[in-house]
Amino acid sequence: MVKILISGKLAGLSLVCLWTSLTLPVSPAVGQVATPKLTEYGHPNLQGLWTNPFQTPLERPIGLGDKSIYSEEEAHVLRSRAIAIDLERQAPINPNRPAPAAGANLNNQADGNFEIMPIELAKISGAIHTSLITSPESGRIPWKEGARDIHQIWRSEGKGSFDGPEGMTPLDRCLTPGGQLPLIYIFGGVDHALGNPAGDNPVRNVQIVQNEKYVVVLSEYFSLVRIIRLDSEFKSGQGKKWMGDSVGYYEGDSLVVHTRNLRPEQSIASLRSSEAFEVKEIYTRIHENEILFEYTITDPNMYTEPWTAQIPLQRMQEGLQIYEYACHEGNYALPTMLRAARMEDAGLI
Repeated sequence: MVKILISGKLAGLSLVCLWTSLTLPVSPAVGQVATPKLTEYGHPNLQGLWTNPFQTPLERPIGLGDKSIYSEEEAHVLRSRAIAIDLERQAPINPNRPAPAAGANLNNQADGNFEIMPIELAKISGAIHTSLITSPESGRIPWKEGARDIHQIWRSEGKGSFDGPEGMTPLDRCLTPGGQLPLIYIFGGVDHALGNPAGDNPVRNVQIVQNEKYVVVLSEYFSLVRIIRLDSEFKSGQGKKWMGDSVGYYEGDSLVVHTRNLRPEQSIASLRSSEAFEVKEIYTRIHENEILFEYTITDPNMYTEPWTAQIPLQRMQEGLQIYEYACHEGNYALPTMLRAARMEDAGLI
């Protein structure tokens, strides 16, 4: 049985849950023992610590039109720009600077400036892609006009964000990171509006553990643990779950995972979903230190067609680990936010 150490206790399936922002891809060291291609059960071996260290955005920038591939020269310009931005972010802040103007955007400095800037761009089959989305050809999410998720429906019914805890997002409540599944909610790019390219570093990191009947994917972000049942069926009569219900099977050199029954509250503005939301994932180890992660999202209530993205995951450097990610701000602040809303309702503030 595979065992994972969580908070000092052994669980049936587990992983050491640690967090680091320094998640660089690894090159095999001289004398390093290669990871076997198959597990002891004869399955494709996907185990280890993996990260997406690329600045490539999920969607193709609108200005690129139908351009799906960068030349090496264009990629060099983007890398240089990312390095320049990173140097600027690391520069000491003037303690004597004046206060920002009223309504100014503070650019997420407190959260983002300490993190590692992704420099490289994702290569798939040797080509430098302009987006992680590979289908449709536009490289963009095929939104369905007029589609509304549960949060938009609630607002149209007069339910406010601060009417009660249920009206707030799962991210505000520290339940889930405001997305459906780990690894599929990386947006950003160097021009990310918050100045934090392609999302928080912990969003990028996962650990995969396999045994005969299960695969566990631990996401560093929110310390989310997905338990994927192998060669199983979806169970009837189950309610919706955070991160849904996942079943998988091996097909050649790949792990194929189907997930459905996600809670509609997990919808986020940049990746809306409904009760019909389903994800098909394919994990294929194409190199000693690389997994090609592909996912296809289907939700006829939100999108005009299924769409697919591909992310090359790199093995993290030997000696690096992932850490427990404890979201506490929303948990502690939630009563204060609701109290302030009630005071505002009463005209006290």
